[in-house]
Amino acid sequence: MSLSALHPLEIARICGGYWLEDILPDFGLAHAVIDSRKMAENTLFIALKGSQTDGHTFLAGLDGAPQQAAMVSQPNTDIRLPQLCVTDVEKAFQQLAKHIAHHTDARKIAITGSVGKTGTKDMIATMLAAAGQTHATKGNLNNHLGVPLTLANMTGNADFLVTEMGMNNAGEIALLSEMVRPDIAIITRISNAHAGFFDSLSEIADAKAEIFSGMDAFGTAILPHDDEFYGQLAGSARLCGVRNILSFGTSQDSTIRLEEMISVQDGLDITASLPCPDNSGAKTGTRKTIQFTLGMRGKHYAMNALCALAVVYALNLDIDALLPRFADMQESEGRGRLHLLCHKGRSLHLIDDSYNASPASMLAALDMAADTNSRHLLLIFSDMLELGEASMAEHLGLAPAIEAAGAQNILSIGPMMQACCAKLPGHIGRRSFDTAEALIEALETDLDSLIGAADLILVKGSHGSAAYKISQYLREKLHDTPTGPAAPEGGVFHAA
Repeated sequence: MSLSALHPLEIARICGGYWLEDILPDFGLAHAVIDSRKMAENTLFIALKGSQTDGHTFLAGLDGAPQQAAMVSQPNTDIRLPQLCVTDVEKAFQQLAKHIAHHTDARKIAITGSVGKTGTKDMIATMLAAAGQTHATKGNLNNHLGVPLTLANMTGNADFLVTEMGMNNAGEIALLSEMVRPDIAIITRISNAHAGFFDSLSEIADAKAEIFSGMDAFGTAILPHDDEFYGQLAGSARLCGVRNILSFGTSQDSTIRLEEMISVQDGLDITASLPCPDNSGAKTGTRKTIQFTLGMRGKHYAMNALCALAVVYALNLDIDALLPRFADMQESEGRGRLHLLCHKGRSLHLIDDSYNASPASMLAALDMAADTNSRHLLLIFSDMLELGEASMAEHLGLAPAIEAAGAQNILSIGPMMQACCAKLPGHIGRRSFDTAEALIEALETDLDSLIGAADLILVKGSHGSAAYKISQYLREKLHDTPTGPAAPEGGVFHAA
């Protein structure tokens, strides 16, 4: 099932609408977009009303465009464009996406968690692409609009659908799960990344566990066994009727268990174990040991790899045949990717982990930097956001980890990270800036002094505090050269 398989009249029925003046598209609709600048042939424009813009204002720009149509709540009668009129565009679009998801033959995998969602989603999609046509969430389009976009742009021949689900408030994951009806639901980890919206970690765990609400008894839940909320998550899955629960982690009770992990030049050498398949002829309870190289340097990525293995195991795919895919994997842009820079003939590395930040991901990034054995580590950290009343305490709590990582200098952005720096011992040099723009201005005039003798720079912070701007600046200024294997994309069809 795909959008292109639906006749325009069927689309109207699903959405509870009608085509203006009975003018139907005389072409198949294969894609959906919410940005009119991304319109192409065979595309349906979803004219959403947002807090900043109203998609209906862009309808005139589509006048007379070939093989295009729009879903609207306020039709424009002055233009030549097939318009599907509905009462509520957002709800109608979600209903259309839900119909596609409920009628696809693809195996559906849904992923949520406080940290590691996107990296795990990309890893799973890369693995499954070696086994069949795979359609996955593009980037982090994981909310009430991103998930419908992923579904509406799925091809009809997809064997696997991998969707990421994010949230800020309770009830949001339930909406997405009921839309997708996943066969496999994954929770990566529970942490205080959303503390600004909840009163406790237990409430965050409950909100993430909503991912099980759209499943049936034949679905599979994949959970982090090392997480302190594992029991709560497993209980939530069972209450939703999910019978099959798999786990990953270092615990002896983990279905997919990490046995050993060694840092090597090309990433991580990982040894794991898992139950032998029922049809293998092995004695019940026997475990199989597997070894593979993961082309990613952060040790926290080992858990992502175990989670991907759990998906392959749940789908009863040939694990041995898919293991070589791990070696070609690389950190996503802004999520720990290593870049080789050059300043006045001197080589140095940048770990760009600037996409977003939480206390847990800050600690993971510091561990990754410490494992590089750099001689002079420079940290560029911006404030972590959305942590609620615990925000200052969480920032101050980073000080011991910063010292333990062996940082020689830190450039901080924002008042809370500045307070953290005040707790650091005197041998760690520090300078503080109110904004990312202020730091960039200082780098423009005093680059040599601020970078100093650094051979490794780690940039980390929340998106809203703009750490990513510092990474962009350094990569452009200091001649960026990505290191490591290329990010695999072959066979993975991402949503537009």
